[in-house]
Amino acid sequence: MILFISNYPDREGEKDGMMQRVLAVDRHFSGRDRVYLGVRFFGNLRPRTAEMPGGLTVLKVNFFLHLSKIMRLGFNACGIYVHSVHNGFRALPLYFFRNVVTDLHGVFPEELRYYGKHAGALLYGVIEKIAVLRSRAVVVVSDAMAEHLRRKYGDFRARSYTVPIFDDSSIGRMDRDHSRPPVAVYSGGSQKWQNIDLMLEAMAETLHAYSHLILTPDIRFFEGKLADYGLSGRVELLSVPKGDVYGYYRGADLGFVLRDASIVNRAACPTKLVEYLACGVIPIVLQPEIGDFARRGYACIDLRQFTNGDLPPAEELAAMRETNYRVLQEMRDSAEEMMESMVAYFTLEGNVSDAEA
Repeated sequence: MILFISNYPDREGEKDGMMQRVLAVDRHFSGRDRVYLGVRFFGNLRPRTAEMPGGLTVLKVNFFLHLSKIMRLGFNACGIYVHSVHNGFRALPLYFFRNVVTDLHGVFPEELRYYGKHAGALLYGVIEKIAVLRSRAVVVVSDAMAEHLRRKYGDFRARSYTVPIFDDSSIGRMDRDHSRPPVAVYSGGSQKWQNIDLMLEAMAETLHAYSHLILTPDIRFFEGKLADYGLSGRVELLSVPKGDVYGYYRGADLGFVLRDASIVNRAACPTKLVEYLACGVIPIVLQPEIGDFARRGYACIDLRQFTNGDLPPAEELAAMRETNYRVLQEMRDSAEEMMESMVAYFTLEGNVSDAEA
């Protein structure tokens, strides 16, 4: 049995970015007996168990009331896979078992510090250090993130696997309609790192040259923001199921990914950026250093270039899309190889002691 420290997504939760990663990883363990353990410090006063097809069990427990059960599951598991430092805190004793893999998902302490949550950054910095130094392997979303961890913690013993998560959508080579103004799309939430105000300023400046579309679950937030910038009714605002966003992407030419130069962004692999590239949407950026995309040579457009209306001719834009298709396919192939290698190592090491390894 493999023990996953994470909630298992319900139908609504599948829209969440973290839960999408959980599902993507789970596909590589399908057919194996596995338990998903959702741990809470408050709530889950009674353990709840759900048996699902394919050897899957979902269990929800309270850390304090059911610690012995958590430990027993850890002892009986051939391997423990922890999704994120956030969940690592909820199952901290399991890091003293011999076969733990931690999927870090991102640089959580640095994200908290970015939001000014210094106490949380300090706490989760300690948890991250334990996770990195006590795990047999760590899964990261970019090589840049692995390099960040090496600088931070030195030459730790854990193997590192770079696995940005991609869905199975096709990489589309779709002709654009050049008879209409270019369409610029934003897809995402209202988080601070998205630079929403800067994006809306750019939209307000370029209404004469582009059509604008926002796809977001945060409709109320954006309704207020659009009103503030005099854009109500002038920018299309929609909330659509995840499965429908690709249809909108394929009708768009450009997409906003306005990330500042910070370790949070250099170590990231934004789902939005992956989706843009797959659908031929050329990213509009503040700066290009986002995850591993720049080092792999992706094509993007600077925000000033966009606001000045200084787009390349159609032939060059088509060549940029082809470049991005190639970069994305290479990253997908690499991620698949890394994931298969990690699964093989993880399942093997579950039967190997530290002394033998």
